[in-house]
Amino acid sequence: MVAELAGGKMLAPFYGTSLYVWASTLAITLGGLTIGYYLGGRLCNNDVDKRQKHLFFIIACASALVIVMPVWANFIMKQTLNLSFLTGLVISQLCFLLLPVTGMGMVSPLIISLIAETRNSGTAAGSVYAISTLGGVIATLLTGFWLVPLIGISIPCIVAGSLLFVLNVLFLRPGQKVMSLLVLLVLAPTALYVRNAMSPATDRFSILYQKEGMLGQIKIVDFKVTLQGREITTRSLLVNHNWQTWIDKDNPSYSFLYYTRFTNAVISCLPKGSDALLIGLGGGTVAKQFEAHNIAYDAVEIDGRLPGLAKQYFGLKGSGNLIVDDGRHFINVCKKKYDLIIIDALLGENVPSHLLSLECFNSLKNLLADKGKIFIEFDGIGDNETGMAQKLLYHTIQKAGFNCQLFSSVAPDLDGDVMYLASLGSTSDFDTGQIKKDFYYSFEGPLKNFKIAFDKLPEELLTDNNPALDFYLRQRMINVRQDLLRKQNQSFLDDDMIFYY
Repeated sequence: MVAELAGGKMLAPFYGTSLYVWASTLAITLGGLTIGYYLGGRLCNNDVDKRQKHLFFIIACASALVIVMPVWANFIMKQTLNLSFLTGLVISQLCFLLLPVTGMGMVSPLIISLIAETRNSGTAAGSVYAISTLGGVIATLLTGFWLVPLIGISIPCIVAGSLLFVLNVLFLRPGQKVMSLLVLLVLAPTALYVRNAMSPATDRFSILYQKEGMLGQIKIVDFKVTLQGREITTRSLLVNHNWQTWIDKDNPSYSFLYYTRFTNAVISCLPKGSDALLIGLGGGTVAKQFEAHNIAYDAVEIDGRLPGLAKQYFGLKGSGNLIVDDGRHFINVCKKKYDLIIIDALLGENVPSHLLSLECFNSLKNLLADKGKIFIEFDGIGDNETGMAQKLLYHTIQKAGFNCQLFSSVAPDLDGDVMYLASLGSTSDFDTGQIKKDFYYSFEGPLKNFKIAFDKLPEELLTDNNPALDFYLRQRMINVRQDLLRKQNQSFLDDDMIFYY
């Protein structure tokens, strides 16, 4: 379980955390165990002495592979960047995850056969699988909730693999304890990798903060870019190497993400004394807009690390109420009324389907004050895409009883951000909100100038039981991560940035 969990987390900065990644992780883990159970069962036909030698050798090899897995995985994934997303993903995991898991799978049949020499085989099998499963539960909880957030991915692999290696030598081969020294040869490259991973900077990128966690890897990076002839020091919040927040370091209120011009226009139309709810805090860009317009707000963020980081690195004052919770859970239990609700929880290839379902919109009705509105930022429609996901969301909002306007950040084209402004009454009272151009964003004018429309809406709806966004956005998920692999991640690799530690 340590190998499986660590293997999935190692993939995140390279390949993300989409359903494809975890499906691959589970499939290769189960496939490795299947192969291991079969091969281990075949070895049980040997005599007792040979089985003991096989068991010792297999555990030694499997534990050594776990120890070197961080280094080996990093090397392999660098070599697969130029492959297609799914091909690179599967090949990477076959190389660094399949062998250690297969080795672990071979252990159980051998142990059962040895115990069965003196006990009933059924009792032996039940005991071994009960103990191994309990160990997996404990290892998963310790690794996921404590070790990875506290000390990263590599060290748990080193500790688990080394412990297993040493115990194997001490208990299975008591006459050859000196072999435990061989673990040092395996430890050396991984220990060197961990030391190098702690380096805070590369030639181009200055890493101010990096932390692994169950909700993803977070990095805060400063780097210079040249835009419109101006050299600017920018600061980015990366979640699994996805751009979550991107600002001008010397002017933290300035965001390079187009949709923030629209949130600012909508917020500027709110009457004095309004209350707002933000689902998805991130680096605090939208929350800072509430603060700039003196709007009271509640901000809900599932990742408890982000509120503190938004204050420390991105200029958030934190005058609002910052709540660590899942957005859907908060919506279900909240009793407060809001004049504006902004759903800003889309991140790269990860789309929060549970926040965009018919049931969720019906619940949001109870949170809206009179003339209250909901603003949702969503991705645009790329080349060769039908826009089915965007149309489904629009149809679902309408079916929930809302009037809805659509906007594009590059209207009349649809390939920029597509945004939704929904209300139980009129939505036109925000039409005069001004979009302002700047050196990075060349469009301007009243919000109504950015309206777009969909034709031929589908009959299908997004519901909790039919989270169809995952299906209709499957190619987009691949394209987003593949684009990151070949552009952003390649530039990081060219500058020798460590992807995980």
